[in-house]
Amino acid sequence: MKINFKAVLNLLVTLSIPLILCTLSILVLLSPVFINFEYQRPGFPEDSYGFSSEERLDFGNQTRRYLFSNQSLDVLRLLEFENGDPIYNERELSHLEDVKVVIQDLLRVFYAAVVVFFFGGIIARGNQWLADFAQAVFRGGRLTSLLLLTMMFFTLISFRALFTSFHRVFFKGDSWLFYYSDTLIRLFPIRFWQDVFLVFGLLTLAGGGILGWGIPALRKSISSKNRKGSAE
Repeated sequence: MKINFKAVLNLLVTLSIPLILCTLSILVLLSPVFINFEYQRPGFPEDSYGFSSEERLDFGNQTRRYLFSNQSLDVLRLLEFENGDPIYNERELSHLEDVKVVIQDLLRVFYAAVVVFFFGGIIARGNQWLADFAQAVFRGGRLTSLLLLTMMFFTLISFRALFTSFHRVFFKGDSWLFYYSDTLIRLFPIRFWQDVFLVFGLLTLAGGGILGWGIPALRKSISSKNRKGSAE
């Protein structure tokens, strides 16, 4: 059976778009901008066990940097309360190590998707397939939007069910379950994760909408104006 190389390439480009847009949104959420805004946002629940906003911001940012850097787990193991006790127990540290592995795997997939996208564009240009390449990108944007709308629908129905399903997919057993008194829950309460999913959904949905419908509509409008100008 003869393989249609152009069709396969366009399919890969289409599938790369959701991966790229989703990862870019996650990178925004892993930036200091989001966590600083979230902790200082009016209405964000206070820690009933005693963390001040400043302590939350400090420990939260140090945890964020560990997840997105080459730092070892010892960096978090050395974080202490005022009485000298470590802020994270070994169960929490093990989970954070697992989270870091998931993020690193995600970044590898992201880099692969970026390579597919750019090399797809180069190959399409060399073979005069740019119109087909553009359509593949637009389809990727629409696919992203549909996936995110589905996710947001389930978020509205039951955020906890979605949150639980997400962790069961990426983590083993109940390694992600903690007591309300544990530092991870005190730093990142359920409201934090609700906002994470909301912002992730809005950012990715916006990116998908722009690629899937916004840019095609703009191109169509410009093309229509150019045809009118030529006719005059």
